[in-house]
Amino acid sequence: MKVLILSTVHRWNDPRILHKEACTLAAEHEIIHAATGDVIFHELHGVQLQPLGNWRTRCDRPKLWLKAYWKIIRTRPDVIHFHDPELALLLIPLAFLGNARLICDIHEHPFAGISTRHWIPKALRKPVAALFSALLRSTPHLYDHVILAEESYLPLFPPKPNVHLIRNYTLLPKPEIPLVDRYTGFDPYKSLRLLYVGTITAQRGAMVMLQLWEALQKKYPNTTLDLVGDVFPAELEQELLDAAARSKGAIKLHPFQDLFGLSEIINQAHLGLIPLQPNPNYLESIATKFFDYMTYGLPCLASNFPLWQQFLTENACGIAGDPTDPQAMAEAIIGLVEHPAKLTTMSQLGYRFVREKYSWDQEAERLLEIYRSIKF
Repeated sequence: MKVLILSTVHRWNDPRILHKEACTLAAEHEIIHAATGDVIFHELHGVQLQPLGNWRTRCDRPKLWLKAYWKIIRTRPDVIHFHDPELALLLIPLAFLGNARLICDIHEHPFAGISTRHWIPKALRKPVAALFSALLRSTPHLYDHVILAEESYLPLFPPKPNVHLIRNYTLLPKPEIPLVDRYTGFDPYKSLRLLYVGTITAQRGAMVMLQLWEALQKKYPNTTLDLVGDVFPAELEQELLDAAARSKGAIKLHPFQDLFGLSEIINQAHLGLIPLQPNPNYLESIATKFFDYMTYGLPCLASNFPLWQQFLTENACGIAGDPTDPQAMAEAIIGLVEHPAKLTTMSQLGYRFVREKYSWDQEAERLLEIYRSIKF
């Protein structure tokens, strides 16, 4: 089958969309991947990359919608696998034409994700979220298949056979990477390396990490902080750059990189950070950063959301702290790093469990089975 994977929001190299889903499907189907970005058209692991271009303001988004429709007309796919709430609305006419099978892939909580969009006027956020939430919950009636990335989303949708759970588990590196011994001879007074990997925003704890680093510096003067990822907005990026300059090299900003290109930085770190703020969208989802850090056997300090605390209890791969209180998070770290044996155990268990329980391989087979069931 010819499959068009479509997004007007996500980057062309989004880990779930490209490296997990598109590359998995390319083993059995012709895959065209059209998402945002300006990468040159080429093929990657059997996936044809045909980017739609960038958007910088909300006024640019309608241009991408038109490009998405034009891409559908030009490619004439058998299956359209789309990833954005806005496309769930825009592609409704195609659901009635029946010329292609449509698959709606939902990555975030239908209500919480939209109700926190800062670009929607505050008075309209809940009504708009309620409208889109109702639309997304109706997708099993509109589209051929609906894929959910989180188990917590299942109760929001009708129990129909075309609703599927494909968890956003980790894509393990091949060849396998060895578990690094980080803690033999570890002394936080000599070196304590903190790491954050992912999009960097205020809601994801950017300023909390700066204040956390400052608090730890008072006890462990050789504490460093590596921030890896794109920073939004530009004002925050400048603030972080200024802080890095004042730190005299203790704080470093690194550009976005594929996870497997980060092995050197990750293997030198002692603790991964996941200080996301109590945004409703984060409360209902397990951050993929857990799996990223566990892949390398890096223990983490995460926000103390109930769902996340349960995850940490089950997997013993890190500790939790109040993400709104940098001093409390610093004290949690201090209580942990004084016990290298506990860190070693967390490292070993995280490395083991991500391979035993949270590998993308099992989800990949479920995704292929959905496509094998498609009839024309």
